[in-house]
Amino acid sequence: MQIVYYGSYCKVSKPTIVKTKYAKDFGVGFYCTILEEQAIKWAKKYATSFVNIYEYHENKNLKIKEFTLMSEEWLDFIIDSRLGKKHDYDIVIGTMADDQIYNYVTDLIDGVITREAF
Repeated sequence: MQIVYYGSYCKVSKPTIVKTKYAKDFGVGFYCTILEEQAIKWAKKYATSFVNIYEYHENKNLKIKEFTLMSEEWLDFIIDSRLGKKHDYDIVIGTMADDQIYNYVTDLIDGVITREAF
């Protein structure tokens, strides 16, 4: 069993995946973290804040992709996800881009910087 956290403006008893046009680092999904401090930071973006806590029990039937490093494969996955390309993983685990990396990825997608400069 693994404890995961979700920072929000309210309690979320039953997480659902809301499909929007906005493409995040790992595509459409319900983003959680194993770091309680990170969930607290996410929750503080709102006027009211709430940290949801869930138990995740491993399910061998789920297709899982895990990135342990910020690699070329990780970068390509994020670029594809932000461009709206879908993947067939049930769970994606890895580092999300922080504000600085987020800007670099955006600059790379927009052609402002090269892959080498990234």
